[in-house]
Amino acid sequence: MNVYDSKRIIDTLTKSEFEQIDNSKNADILIFYTCNIREKAAQKLYSNIGFLKTKKTKVIAVGGCVAQAEKDLIFNHKGINISFGPQTYHRLPEHINDILKGKKDKILDLEFDQDKKFSSLPKRKNISYSEFVTIQEGCDNFCTYCVVPYTRGREYSRPVKDIITEIKELLAIGAKEITLIGQNVNSYHGEAPYITIGNSRNTWRIERLIQEIAELDGLKRLRYTTSHPKDFTTELMEVHANTPVLVPFVHIPVQSGDNRILKLMNRGHTAQEYLDKLSKFRDICPNIQFSSDFIVGFPTETDEEFENTVKLVQEAKYTISYSFKYSRRKNTPADRMIGQIPEDIKEKRLDILQKTLLKDQICFNRSLLGKTQEILFDRIGRKEKQYIGKNVFLQSVVVESDENLIGQFRNVKIDSAGDNSVKGRIV
Repeated sequence: MNVYDSKRIIDTLTKSEFEQIDNSKNADILIFYTCNIREKAAQKLYSNIGFLKTKKTKVIAVGGCVAQAEKDLIFNHKGINISFGPQTYHRLPEHINDILKGKKDKILDLEFDQDKKFSSLPKRKNISYSEFVTIQEGCDNFCTYCVVPYTRGREYSRPVKDIITEIKELLAIGAKEITLIGQNVNSYHGEAPYITIGNSRNTWRIERLIQEIAELDGLKRLRYTTSHPKDFTTELMEVHANTPVLVPFVHIPVQSGDNRILKLMNRGHTAQEYLDKLSKFRDICPNIQFSSDFIVGFPTETDEEFENTVKLVQEAKYTISYSFKYSRRKNTPADRMIGQIPEDIKEKRLDILQKTLLKDQICFNRSLLGKTQEILFDRIGRKEKQYIGKNVFLQSVVVESDENLIGQFRNVKIDSAGDNSVKGRIV
């Protein structure tokens, strides 16, 4: 989502006749767009400001979730002129001009203004072959470890018409793969492009939205992320089975495999309910693959409860996953919990979990040996004539070619498999 937001900030400033440059040494304006999920985010921000600021710098703006969560610290920092939240970057050109013209020395803009933000953003111009499109922002789940409801606000779903229009524009200028993004995409409930009898507002869920997007000309591949387990429906599973353009790969974070910890996290599901959904999904869509997120060392987590997470991983069989030590976030319920786990124990548990996850990842990579897959190539490798692309499972696929493959879909036969990527040849 921060990649998407950063691109939209560039679009907004470019439309207002600001020019993006590659070298920070020559920049009049430095904009830092931040994430507050991990610890020490503010300290890293200050370090980056100190490293990049020069005598030429006239304006420093800090946006995103750190600006929202650490508003007093950020706003009072002597080097920062503008502090703006994730929902107010559409007003950034106006704020920068006010600083440059000397109208104001400091500006704080942290309103939750999603509908106005999206309606104010310009058309997108500088795009890649694979693009993100925000369909939903914010969260109503209030997991006890998470700052998102406080930094991104409550759930907001963009109208269907606006999403379809944006995707059509992207496809018309070269995008081939679209990823629908949001904090909880499968809780999407956007206003439909027509009104029901009685003038009552009609809404679509993500299942209906995907079916509409899948029919658009030029779309080769469709993804979405991130999903919440408790909101995942049988209907969405069936959409996967019946929609060829929708990839057979879903990110469904579970965070823990222990029921007591899941309840403390306020996740709204048990470990078995989660596993049952994966099993049902595999019955409906046999080629589906999953990834997940995990937090180890949540307050009061015992060795036995951590082992329950390892057992869930062994049963779920993920293609790839992301795992982290619990990180205390200010003003969240978990930060106030008694029984914080020492860092050395977190480190040991994380090492055990990551080794378990890696076994399944390597196993899946090797299962592709000898198979042919369609790959979208999006970047150049380190070696000469080397290109890297992604398959439907988000795996990196490396090939060598005399032809420029960037932006192309090609069939690749997989010849070798490593821990984090596979290699093959064009067929």
